[in-house]
Amino acid sequence: MASCKSGRRVSAALLALVLFPFPGPASGAPVPAPDLIIYDAKIVTVDGRFSVARAAAVKDGRFTAVGSDAAVLKTAGPRTVKVDLHGRTVLPGFNDSHVHLVRGGDYELQVDLADARSIADIQTAVAARVRTAKPGEFLFGSRGWWDYELSEKRRPNRYDLDKVSPGNPVVIPGYRYVVANSLALKAAGVTQDAKSPAGGEIVKDGAGEPTGVLLDDAARLVMKFQPRPTMEQQIAGVRRLQARANANGITSIGDPGETAADAQVYRRLYEAGQLSLRVDFGYNVDPTQPLDQAEAVIKALGSPGQTWGDGMFRSDEIGEVGVDGNEMTAMLRQDYPDRPGYRGVQRIPTEQLKQFAALANRYGWRLRPHVVGDAAIDQVLDAYEYADAQKSIVGRRWMLEHALLLGPDHYPRVRALGLVVNSQYMQAAQLGQAHLVAWKRPLADRIERYRDWLAAGVMFANGSDGAPISNRPDPLYEIYGVVTRGTLWGGKLGPDQGISREQAIRSVTINGAYTSFEEKVKGSIEPGKYADFVVLSQDLLAVPADRIKDIRVLATVLGGRTVYGALDRPAVRARAGRPAS
Repeated sequence: MASCKSGRRVSAALLALVLFPFPGPASGAPVPAPDLIIYDAKIVTVDGRFSVARAAAVKDGRFTAVGSDAAVLKTAGPRTVKVDLHGRTVLPGFNDSHVHLVRGGDYELQVDLADARSIADIQTAVAARVRTAKPGEFLFGSRGWWDYELSEKRRPNRYDLDKVSPGNPVVIPGYRYVVANSLALKAAGVTQDAKSPAGGEIVKDGAGEPTGVLLDDAARLVMKFQPRPTMEQQIAGVRRLQARANANGITSIGDPGETAADAQVYRRLYEAGQLSLRVDFGYNVDPTQPLDQAEAVIKALGSPGQTWGDGMFRSDEIGEVGVDGNEMTAMLRQDYPDRPGYRGVQRIPTEQLKQFAALANRYGWRLRPHVVGDAAIDQVLDAYEYADAQKSIVGRRWMLEHALLLGPDHYPRVRALGLVVNSQYMQAAQLGQAHLVAWKRPLADRIERYRDWLAAGVMFANGSDGAPISNRPDPLYEIYGVVTRGTLWGGKLGPDQGISREQAIRSVTINGAYTSFEEKVKGSIEPGKYADFVVLSQDLLAVPADRIKDIRVLATVLGGRTVYGALDRPAVRARAGRPAS
């Protein structure tokens, strides 16, 4: 057995170089030389044995060989670009299984609040936009600020916004809620007598006056006034967010619930040679509408299994169907600690969800609903079992998005149906304090119990819920978090639920590929798979656990072309162009 510089041993299987497993050259025909070879690296392959190799070769956007330096370098031809990585660690490209990237166009129209750390900061940014706005023009803020980060230690209200915008309606988003000023509330008809809509809540003060906070579906009362970005604005916004994702090592995403028009944004980027992420796309179909209308929408989508661009786009999902809310409105089996009799918001009637699941199943689509609380998970599993009784969904990898309170009595039902959980540790990392305030311990410590999930055989992939929700689509932070349970707010929920680095790495690579039936073509560094990989500044397997979050991405490569940073040679940095279709 040979060993690499790090001291980690290279498996015999990898030293036996494998060339072009599919399709291979005809017997006796010369083997084409690779376009690119990376060597003198610590390549964490994430194959079935979690092997570590030294070198890899790439031809036409796919890995053709993985093994020792000597074996792989022997395959080089006169035009092969050879890059010495000087011992750097290489991982498969990261897969963020839940990120709303296509909504980036909204940012082109919004007041940028990403750096706000106080209500005063929010007021300053809104006031600046008011000065250039037309009288009466609706103004909308961006996501990026969090309640716990605000120095005032409270949520903004209508009166805070009224002070800086007396002549313009203003709406700013929190997480699963918005704050509207008085003019925006007036435009939406939200008065002291207004009743909360189904699936949401109009928050009122002790005197019954709306505070400006609208939870979950109540936000639709004012969000209907938000202007729709143009195709050009959407493309510009997606390019900006895509660049951020690539900078964090992301090469594949799951965009969980958008429109057919949104899917065309990705198509336009691809045709312009500017799409640098592989996209697993979910179409949004409203499950609360009459079933005949939902059926018409589903029929209009065409058949599931849509693909184009040699692994650049696929879709067989309907999502992100909102079954409940989050920390303030999640459906719980028990009363909220400070609200006797309140157990969250049910956004879809139970029977309606069952019929909707059966409808999607009948047309061959799978679901990926937003579900957080334990009672909401009960409701979704009931609906899945109802659909399965009519036509089996076993093996079709229907999904649960978030599933924060997935617990022991859910596990057998999840396994029996072969479900996949798309989790996002960034929920606990960014919002854990809000869950702790709303749910208290011990309930809050039941969030995202990864160690228990793995022991129970629950398949899960990790992501960020990025773009409008999280502004940190950062897989390295997710790895740090699921290993240490560390957070951005300083505390820990479920501190006993940390998992190994190997398990954490799988959750943002091969497990993400599994969610989209693509584990045979991506998610690990093996011959025949897409040459998607990331080069890191430090050894992820060796640094102290609390320093994983400080590792930097030096280069991100998609299908053999560098989409962020640089490998060591200008010839590689200059390689570009649209992946072959």
